[in-house]
Amino acid sequence: MIAKKGKRTLIFKGITYVWFVKKTNEAALLSISSEDKKLILSYRVDQINDEYIHPKISVLQSEKLIPGVYFFFPPLADEGISAHNVRAILNWYLIQSADLKPLV
Repeated sequence: MIAKKGKRTLIFKGITYVWFVKKTNEAALLSISSEDKKLILSYRVDQINDEYIHPKISVLQSEKLIPGVYFFFPPLADEGISAHNVRAILNWYLIQSADLKPLV
């Protein structure tokens, strides 16, 4: 279970997620986790201002995707983060994981 103080929850496709933005000296990071921690995503906020760079998302924990950094498309208007942005990222994750083909 995730401690929820200072964090927001969102129910997406019947699953509860916890999300928050953590500010560091270098950037603000959006963290999205399922309550059971089977999915943990990280997204650097304000990538829309990086010219000619495709936004990226980090998959830190997942049962469906290999942990790593992935290109995120379409780009988000991410100057400010809201539940809309979180839903868009979770929708991207579901599309990516559905496109996986078995290795057999």
